[in-house]
Amino acid sequence: MEEECEECKVGAPDWMVTFADLMSLLLTFFVLLLSFSNTEKVKFQAMIGSVKDALGLKSEIALSDVPSGSKLMSHENAKEGDGGTAAKDIAEQLNEILKQAGVEGGGSAKLNKHGVVLQLEGDLIFGSGDARINSQALPVLDALAKYISTVSRSVDVIGHTDDVPIATATFPSNWELSAARAGQAVRYMAEKGVAPERMRAIGQAQSVPVADNGTAEGRAANRRIEFVFTVEEGDVGKKQLEDLGSGEENADAPSE
Repeated sequence: MEEECEECKVGAPDWMVTFADLMSLLLTFFVLLLSFSNTEKVKFQAMIGSVKDALGLKSEIALSDVPSGSKLMSHENAKEGDGGTAAKDIAEQLNEILKQAGVEGGGSAKLNKHGVVLQLEGDLIFGSGDARINSQALPVLDALAKYISTVSRSVDVIGHTDDVPIATATFPSNWELSAARAGQAVRYMAEKGVAPERMRAIGQAQSVPVADNGTAEGRAANRRIEFVFTVEEGDVGKKQLEDLGSGEENADAPSE
C-alpha cells in the first residue's frame, strides 16, 4: 500500500524569512560601500534619499544637505563672555596690568590647580593692622576691576596675614582682619562695576603661609591679598601647575 505524502504547506518555507533578511542586509551594506567609493554630490544625495525612503524616515530637514569643507576646524573651548580666554593668557594680562600700574614688584599672577592667582602684597593695599584701602593701591584696583568685568570668571578674593597676633575692639584676631580686608576689596570692586555675584570674600588669617614667619621678610610675604580667577575644566592645559597649598592663599596680617 502506497504511503501518502505529507501535505505541502502554503507559501514559502520558514527559512526563507531569515534568508531574505540576510540578503536585504547584505544588499544595503554593499550599496553603502558603493556610495562611499564615489562622493559625487548628486549620487551621494540620491543614495541618502533612497536609504531614507527605504527606512521610512520622514524629516523636514534634508539629510543630504551636509556642510562640506576642505579641512577640519580646530576645537575651541570658548567660555561665555570672554571669548574663551585661556588661563595662561589671563595670567599674562594680569601681570601686564601690574606693570602698567607701576606695581609689578608688589605682586604677580600665576597658574595653580584652582585657576589664576593674582597675589598682591598686603602692605601695598592696607596699613598695618588696618582694613582700609591705601590710596596708592587705588590705580591697580581700578584697572583690576575693569579687567574682571571683561572675563567670565568667578573671582575669590582671599585675605591672608602673618602670625603676629592682633587683639583690638575691631579685630579680635587675624581671622577678622583677613576677612575684613577681603571684604573691603570685594566691596571696592563692586563699587567699580564688577557684578557682586561673581565674587567671594574669604579670610584665611595666618593659616596658609607662603614664607617663614620667623623673619620680617617672610611675614611681609605672608601679608597678602589674592584674587583667584577660578579655572574651568580642561582650561589650564599644562601639567606643571603649582600646588596652591604651597602658598597662594594667605594674605594680609598686621605686624605690630
